[in-house]
This record gives sequence, C-alpha cells and structure tokens, in this order.
Amino acid sequence: MGAASRASGFTLLEVLVVVIIIGIITSMAVVSTRVLGGDHEMDQEAKRLQAVLGQSREDAMLEGRDVGLRIDSTGYDFLRYEPRTERWGLVSDDPLLRERTLPDGLRARLWLESREIVLTARSAGTEERPPTPQVIVFASGDVVPFEVRLEREGTEETRRIAGRVEGTFEVLANDDEPAR
Repeated sequence: MGAASRASGFTLLEVLVVVIIIGIITSMAVVSTRVLGGDHEMDQEAKRLQAVLGQSREDAMLEGRDVGLRIDSTGYDFLRYEPRTERWGLVSDDPLLRERTLPDGLRARLWLESREIVLTARSAGTEERPPTPQVIVFASGDVVPFEVRLEREGTEETRRIAGRVEGTFEVLANDDEPAR
C-alpha cells in the first residue's frame, strides 16, 4: 500500500527543476527577441541617411554652395543650388549624393516645423518647374530643421532622422526623445 501512494505525484525537487528550466527558456527568448527583434534594414537606412546628410553638410561648407534634400515616400536625392542660373540642379557627379531608393516595405514621411509635408513623386523637373528640395543644408552649415520618419509597412516600427538648425543630425527609434 505504501508503494502505490508514493507514485501518484511529483516531488518538490522535480517541480523546482521544471520551473528553473522554464525560467531559463523564457529569459533566452526575451534576450533573443531584443537582439533579433529590431529592424536592422530600417536602422541601416536611417544611419545611411544621417551619414549622407552629414557629408552633404561638409560639402556645402567646403564648396560654399547650398545643398538640398528632395524626398518622397520611396526614396530621396540631393540637389545643389546653381547661383548662375538661380536654380536647383540634381547632383549627378557625386556617388555619395546619388539618388537612393528605399527597400521594399519601407516608406518615408517628412515633417517641417512640426507639420507633415505631403510628399509627391520626385521628377526631373522642367524649365518652367525646376526641381526644388524640401530640406536645405546651407553653405554656412546651418540646416532647415526637419524630421524624416522611416516606417515599416504593417508594423509600428519607425526611425526618425532629425536635423537641427545648427547642422546636427540624429537617428531616433520609435518614441526616443531627441537630445536638446
């Protein structure tokens, strides 16, 4: 009779081992989600735009010419101001400032002075309507304050590239607050 009652349950040691194993598996899942859960493609695009904007600022200051960013929901390109013609022209001689298309599933949105700008498709422009940038990096190094938001379709993930008037560019994830 003693042998039958002993086989009907779990010992405290067995229950503790199972709880510890579940705890280890859960913590590994949480850590791997934090490591693998970010949108690396979006991070890469945001850092690329930040770096290219920084380089365009350096170019503008060295050459003494304003540089503009023209953006739409699928990509962006850069323009230089031509003082002789008093027009903006597409940068075609600099591979760093070349036209870029965002990867599939990413889209861009633009804010100027805390207002969202309706982005229209970029075009080559015409004599009557030459291309114009939405964001200007002045030859002095100053920048029209802006915020470009990269968003992944179907998710809440965003990356914000913020440009400050003094010429700094910062990448922020989701609800990060900008440095002041």
